[in-house]
Amino acid sequence: MKGSKKISWEAADHIKTERNTDWYWIVGIIGIGITILAIYFNNVLFGLLILIGVFVIFIQSHAEPKMQNYEINRKGIVVGETLYPYSSLESFWVIDEDGWDRDRMLIKSQKTFMPIIVLPLGENSSPDEIRDYLLEYLDEEQIEEGFLDKLAIVLGF
Repeated sequence: MKGSKKISWEAADHIKTERNTDWYWIVGIIGIGITILAIYFNNVLFGLLILIGVFVIFIQSHAEPKMQNYEINRKGIVVGETLYPYSSLESFWVIDEDGWDRDRMLIKSQKTFMPIIVLPLGENSSPDEIRDYLLEYLDEEQIEEGFLDKLAIVLGF
């Protein structure tokens, strides 16, 4: 029966990666180097933006993961208090990498500024059950993660 139940789970909003001092030195040196180049080319505002970005990266690297509630029901997908109704979504793709803690679901949205929504699946969710449930409402389409999402994983965010 379509939509007869809901699926809910809890997962961390990000995975905390331990970084050694070399990582901080490399990010700091690259940031300062780009800032110096920006100032050399008379673009002080860009240099300031780079320094602020490096500062934010340092702060974010110390942030503890927060547990977030996720739910899939007959109305749509709920992330915390935000509902993404099925009418605003196009398709989905579940990435189930056995034994890896970065299993996730990619949702293609019709919104211009947030075309792909990435949701972590967490330890207590079943990727197969989620896939079967979503097939009742959305098309399954292989969706590639955006460049920034891939870069964040490489950099340990």
